[in-house]
Amino acid sequence: MSFIRKNVIGFADTAENGDGGAVTVEAAPAETKEPVSCIAKVRFEGSGPALDYYNDEFYLEPGDRVFVSGKYYGKRGLVESVTTHFRVDKNKYRKVIAKNDLHVTGRFIRANDKMISFDTNLDAERFASLMIPPRDPENDEEEEIVCGDGWSVDLTDFEESECVDCDKIMPALDYCTDGKVLYFSLINGRGTAFIKGKSIYKTEFEFDGKTVSGMFCSCPFNDDCLCKHEIAVLITLRMLLSRPELEDKADFTALDYTLFRDFFTNMSKEITLK
Repeated sequence: MSFIRKNVIGFADTAENGDGGAVTVEAAPAETKEPVSCIAKVRFEGSGPALDYYNDEFYLEPGDRVFVSGKYYGKRGLVESVTTHFRVDKNKYRKVIAKNDLHVTGRFIRANDKMISFDTNLDAERFASLMIPPRDPENDEEEEIVCGDGWSVDLTDFEESECVDCDKIMPALDYCTDGKVLYFSLINGRGTAFIKGKSIYKTEFEFDGKTVSGMFCSCPFNDDCLCKHEIAVLITLRMLLSRPELEDKADFTALDYTLFRDFFTNMSKEITLK
């Protein structure tokens, strides 16, 4: 059993009683199948009856999770049924634009409000594909991302840095305590985090054990200081590195506990917890 309490910096902390809090995630590798043209009925939570979408890019089956174009772009839908018996004008149908790859594995342990793994296959690219849809093909505007200089701060006392606006520290803490730092990975000194704000923003950085450098966030904030998402990432990194579970561990992946619970218990019939 476990119970939740609040620690001094506002994170959810867990006291365990006997079970150690370890969870193993297993999913059989998906069988690779060629795309089949079909009409898929897709239901979106809280959005009424299932709607028809044309698909010619993926092999779809009932139970698959997908992203679509059109009105429900950005919302993950559940495929309820699929038919290959149709004759339609595909230009009058919205399309399935992505199928979630739910083949996730790894052993996770609970640490504060995070589930940490040292062997999961849920890398940043795979996580992004589960949470963020590809570009809507109905939007012709292509992104052209350019970057200037990334931020560099000492993790130990980043609050004292000239690039940290003190007024943003409390909003950043709120992001942490509200479970909005959804995903965090540090692999070979390269860090990636996804934070839920008005959209899901991606923060990237490098870390040498003391200094965070080359830090960028995908949010539109461009003032001459760190944004609150980046500060939330710094808070999270310092919290995680203080945990005994991460002692002498250079590489790890962490998921928000609530997201982990909801994703693996509600999202996929193919994933089992042990």
